[in-house]
Amino acid sequence: MNQPGGGRNALMARLRARRPVLSLGIFAADPAHFGPAVGDSLAWGAEMLHFDVMDGSFVPEITGGRAFVRALGDGMLRDVHLMVERPAGHAGPFAHAGADIVTVHAEAPDAAAAVAAVRTAEAELGRPVLAGLAVMPGTPLDVLDAFAGSPPDLLVVLAVDPRDGSRPDVTGACLRLIELRRRVTARNPKPLLGFDGGVGLDTASTIAAAAPDIVVTGSAVYRAGDPAGAFASLRRTVISGCAPVGPAGDR
Repeated sequence: MNQPGGGRNALMARLRARRPVLSLGIFAADPAHFGPAVGDSLAWGAEMLHFDVMDGSFVPEITGGRAFVRALGDGMLRDVHLMVERPAGHAGPFAHAGADIVTVHAEAPDAAAAVAAVRTAEAELGRPVLAGLAVMPGTPLDVLDAFAGSPPDLLVVLAVDPRDGSRPDVTGACLRLIELRRRVTARNPKPLLGFDGGVGLDTASTIAAAAPDIVVTGSAVYRAGDPAGAFASLRRTVISGCAPVGPAGDR
């Protein structure tokens, strides 16, 4: 069996080579038709399905749990974003449910333990599972320094804080993403960088210029009048507008 760490690096390299990858937020689709929405997404050429898991405590909303991850997304990478108060107890079970990426929040009190739980689950499963760390718009990037001893594979910048219903600050989040890239340039391996919040055709070019590896979008696709056309236009825009990144990670 391959070592999970080696498989993890290969998965990161694959995603970086295909940058930017659109991760489609399935909970933005019609709940009565999640299955057909996933089938449509595969037909469009989507590679990654995003699950926003909310507990009603860390953020006000409540969404679905592991059963949705287990049931949906065959043939796609499953990207789970745990917006929960205590992710350490949930990170491993979501990996066992089929998640390929498990992202927790730096603001959660047990975030470091959650990253460790992803590593444990990866070893148990014998397949790569990426550990991600997300930061809210108002959280200083310096908070990520606390994770230097066990660095995550993915760092996600949010453009909107779901706790207060504020409007997305896409420009500010892009500047934070660029600053984050500068900070992680010397790391080996360098983490993937993700962008989440306020992604649509009107903001795609701005986001692409910040050169994220993964771009999370949901409503802009699944709630469009023509979801297939919206996905194609959005993917075309982020790919054509994506700024080049050198081998050292510099823009």
